[in-house]
Amino acid sequence: MDRLKHLNHFYDTLMELRSKTGTRILATCNIQMEWPQQGVYFFFEPGELRDNGKQMRVVRVGVSKYSESPQSPLWDRLREHRGTISGKFSGGGNHRISNFRYHVGSALINRDNIVCPSWEKLDASNTPIRKKEHTIEKKASDIISNMPFLWISTDRSSHPDQLNSFIKRNAIALLSNYHKQNVLDSPSLTWLGRYSLHEAIRLSGLWNHRSVDVKYNPRFLNSLDKLVRLVK
Repeated sequence: MDRLKHLNHFYDTLMELRSKTGTRILATCNIQMEWPQQGVYFFFEPGELRDNGKQMRVVRVGVSKYSESPQSPLWDRLREHRGTISGKFSGGGNHRISNFRYHVGSALINRDNIVCPSWEKLDASNTPIRKKEHTIEKKASDIISNMPFLWISTDRSSHPDQLNSFIKRNAIALLSNYHKQNVLDSPSLTWLGRYSLHEAIRLSGLWNHRSVDVKYNPRFLNSLDKLVRLVK
């Protein structure tokens, strides 16, 4: 029952955040929008609901990447998940720099019986290979770019990287159903992640494969609450 209480607390906090910031989808986002330097993001997925049948459930938690770029490292990471808008491989992306894209693409390949052995070769990439993979990359872009998401800044923290990791790790652990006796907010029967080759994704109900099997520390909820209260 503690986990259900903590899940409800987590989602109540995200709903408070949504009331302040609204949600976005990557398909309509760009660098000109206001983005923090550092932060945590939470993706939802159309058709994926909590057990109450009303709230969308979180399907991925992530954080800003390390970057020395003068632009927002948080946006840089989101942009990698979204994929490319223009150029030689426009509408696609590069799953070798985004494990979110990699997992979505792998599930698509498995579900649709697509032959693409190079997808799993993460250390090999050239123009001919990327050209062959482009159709799958475009499908991954279509899916990820239309997932609503929320984000929270950790810029005011004295150690944003540590805070990011603390929230991410424990949010994933709380949300995950991986090998738990009491499954809460289970994925729909048609959830694409059920076709993942990774047991951690199939059983957790998340597009995350790390931290799905650890015990969560409920104190992360207090940290998240404090961040949301800072949002104007």
